[in-house]
Amino acid sequence: MKFKKILVPTDFSDNAEQALAYAAQIATKYDGKITLFHVISLFQDDPNNPAYRFPNYEQVLSTMEETAQERFEKLEHEHKNVPIKKETVRGISAAEEIISYAQSKKYDLIVMGTHGRTGLSHFLMGSVAENVIRHQPCPVLTIKQVKKEKIVAPKLEKFVVAVDFSNYSKMALVHAIDLAKIFGASLEVLYVIEEQIHPAFFVTGETSVLNIIPDLREKSIEALQEYVEKELKEKVEYSTHVREGRAHSEIMHFAEEQNADMIFMATHGLSGLDHFLIGSTTEKVVRKAITPVFTVKAETH
Repeated sequence: MKFKKILVPTDFSDNAEQALAYAAQIATKYDGKITLFHVISLFQDDPNNPAYRFPNYEQVLSTMEETAQERFEKLEHEHKNVPIKKETVRGISAAEEIISYAQSKKYDLIVMGTHGRTGLSHFLMGSVAENVIRHQPCPVLTIKQVKKEKIVAPKLEKFVVAVDFSNYSKMALVHAIDLAKIFGASLEVLYVIEEQIHPAFFVTGETSVLNIIPDLREKSIEALQEYVEKELKEKVEYSTHVREGRAHSEIMHFAEEQNADMIFMATHGLSGLDHFLIGSTTEKVVRKAITPVFTVKAETH
């Protein structure tokens, strides 16, 4: 996979600027081009939005577009080594505009910040990044909110790849291998044995899958090694790891322990009631992890 066309949605926040720094690193390696994309929304949750203070919406929107162009020029000046295109659109939903634009222009990668809302705020408002991940077919790299003084050129030397032996996670592994070769990074491939058992086993009184399958850890270690070796066509430094627990928590803790520069995961694309009740391990990691998360959408047939 070559990331020649990279879309960077921006609201000009600090973490959006950090996302651009990551995009610039990747674009430089792949000789790619970046499109900065800003959505001007009439109903944005932003106390600084001048639409709350002035009744002339058209005038306000024009002013906001002019301001966006000024900010674009500043960002372009800071990343002179990468070709940058600028796009501003008007819309109600930032997520829908990003998804529509990315699909129509066939982007290879989206790199964006996430504000990491949790609790009631997240339940009521959702997350633009999570909506994009859920509905956009191309890979998405999300960068957690940072403080201004922390915006730096990122180092990309160690990647954690979370797998579950599915074809979904195989795609995440393939992308991680490709980027590891480009950046000279090492891979830490992780499989988490979920501590929760299927409801069908509740009648047995068992609470851990390891009590039902005592040698599961040993089998998982062997299977993980074979799983990784099958995808490694070229030499990349890697290690394999097996943990037990809640997948999203273990993935985040492991990435922090390893001082990883990026987490690679697939999303299974649950929707509707399944997604509401179960959620997505990937989205939980995107929401809570301090490490940037590279997500690959599962292919459905």
